[in-house]
Amino acid sequence: MSVTDSRSRGRGLGWGHSNTTLTLILKIGFMLASFYFIAESISSYEYTSLKDVQMKTNQGDKSIGMLGANANITSTNNTTSEDPLVRLRQFVSKAKELLRSGDRDGLTPPLPQEIHYKVSKHQLSTGTSSSFQFSLYPANDTTKTKELAENQYHEIFSSNDQVICKVHHSMMGHFPHFSQAAFPCWSILQRFPNAKRFMELENRESFKSKRWINDMLKVFESAGISIKKPGGTNTTNQYREWIAAPNNIEQPSWPIPDRKDHPTVFKVDGPSYFINQHDVMSLQQHLLQQDYITRMAGSALPLQVLLFQRKGETREWVHAQETANKIKQAWGNWIEVKVLSTLNGNSLKEQALEFHRADIIVSPHGAQLTNLAFIRPCTVVLELFPNQYYLSYFQKYVLSAAGIHYEGYELGRSPLHDTMDTINNSELRGSARGKQMLASPQSILHALPRLILSCLSCQEDDQR
Repeated sequence: MSVTDSRSRGRGLGWGHSNTTLTLILKIGFMLASFYFIAESISSYEYTSLKDVQMKTNQGDKSIGMLGANANITSTNNTTSEDPLVRLRQFVSKAKELLRSGDRDGLTPPLPQEIHYKVSKHQLSTGTSSSFQFSLYPANDTTKTKELAENQYHEIFSSNDQVICKVHHSMMGHFPHFSQAAFPCWSILQRFPNAKRFMELENRESFKSKRWINDMLKVFESAGISIKKPGGTNTTNQYREWIAAPNNIEQPSWPIPDRKDHPTVFKVDGPSYFINQHDVMSLQQHLLQQDYITRMAGSALPLQVLLFQRKGETREWVHAQETANKIKQAWGNWIEVKVLSTLNGNSLKEQALEFHRADIIVSPHGAQLTNLAFIRPCTVVLELFPNQYYLSYFQKYVLSAAGIHYEGYELGRSPLHDTMDTINNSELRGSARGKQMLASPQSILHALPRLILSCLSCQEDDQR
């Protein structure tokens, strides 16, 4: 029968008298109604998947992706503009639109005293991880290394055992290097909750003027970890004494002063300082107490963005405040921006809280990033490196805390190639690390939508 036959066309539209046709039409109508009902049900549960966070295409929100942050928000399906799901969809839509337009339009030439930065996501090299291994042996026989499964430590070691963590760094007086010893010890000693636990530290008195270090030692002691000088503590032999030490922590992530016989080895992936994320969280909880935030980063609007300036120090980010102003102008009430000029004089807890409360952190490379050990899961960190001074160090702090690390480096240059020329030359290295940071506001603003979407999609991955 021809498709243009008027009789078949009438019956196909349901105007004929065929019972079979009428039944088919009713079935199709029922199926369409069911699909509509399912679609509406899914739309009310969209926060479970970022991929499903799409604005409904009714007349009220066709142009929602282009709405300014301070525009009046049109309600959809009788939901007020204060509904967090509606706000989330609008926020994601805006981020996606700005990401598309940024990728399409690119960057205009930088202004004088500005340098455009390329932002890329940090990836671990094949075969590496954000964990580490440690050695455990009796204090009276260093040749008998004991290897145990993770779940055996609390079963085998009791209050009759003493476990002493030994870590040394050649520059312990500077708190980032001190953390290279303290964090691994914290992580190792979490494996022995029933034993008497110690961290060995030479000359604690020399750290009296170091507030960050002193505060960290107090956190250890509050968790039942004693700080001891080198030497015996088991003079009566009433305890079984064990020595624990992390493997390959001292060297090569942070360049040390030139030594012609032992030049610094440059590696993309430096050592890690926590065995797992649980150890990071336990340290945060002991330090922050009631101020510890259980929810992941990016779980509430407005998003909290922290820009660190390093005012008056090497690698000062000259355009930090201007970048904050442009972010506020572009994003309005969706984002709260805070510029932190310095942390000098702040307690450990005060410093940790600044990082713990942020959803996105943009900062030059520097000692203040030691506090990345206190970020929440899904926090996005953009670390800005000066030309010829790209180092693998704080990336692992971010990954251990289940954050996301991005790296910013001068557009059009190779961080690895540039740094290879300076890493073993103390004069060139000192010059590179001492320069001001001229990262342009435009390049940070250009990268921000990608950072935002990484933060939000991280939650989706965690929920799976």
